[in-house]
Amino acid sequence: MTWYQEWFGEAYLELYAHRDDEEARRQVAFFREHVGGVDGVILDLACGTGRHLTELNAEGYDAVGCDLSFTLLRTGIDEYGPLPVARADMRALPFGSGSFNGLVNFFTSFGYFATEDENLRVVREMARVLRPGGVFLFDYLNVDRELDKLVERETIETPSGPVEIERWFDPRDRSFNKRITIGQKRYLERVRGYDLDEISTMFTSSGLSIREAFGDFDGTPFGAASPRLILVGSRAR
Repeated sequence: MTWYQEWFGEAYLELYAHRDDEEARRQVAFFREHVGGVDGVILDLACGTGRHLTELNAEGYDAVGCDLSFTLLRTGIDEYGPLPVARADMRALPFGSGSFNGLVNFFTSFGYFATEDENLRVVREMARVLRPGGVFLFDYLNVDRELDKLVERETIETPSGPVEIERWFDPRDRSFNKRITIGQKRYLERVRGYDLDEISTMFTSSGLSIREAFGDFDGTPFGAASPRLILVGSRAR
């Protein structure tokens, strides 16, 4: 079983409980500010429990979501009620080409796979399911900032007790790794770190055009010290 099949469950939800509806509301407001209205359906790629999906639909967008984790999807339905979601692998989306006029990918839901080809396949699937001119928002980590601010060890208190976290960067595959110990259980997070130039190459080669690069959801331009790398653009016509 891969790390992402094992980790995105109940323990994940507890550790990231601070990622709440209010945060999703602010991020959807950012999307509206920089993208505006979308005449057609939006895909929330790797939607998790559907907090952004719920806010998108509350804002008047027509949005559907997909995620590989049955646990996250089931939790979202329990919390928000019926949601337009599908269980799907980002590398092979179960949607026809040109199905969507918009796509969002929040909270570093990219770079999960073991090979460069698999991660590139995700970008190609993003482009495939977007109609020509369809817009996207891509929210990812900033490699320079993560390296500079890497905290190797910390303990986080949760309602179920302390969680021990170890972090390291592996230069062999340029991956950011996090080992999470909860009681007697251990989990792993692994994300391949791509810089802006690398992502730009992947996107351009797949037919995705980046219009703007932001460093946070406050709208500041992207730079080496930015907390995030947020890209807004569209599929080439």
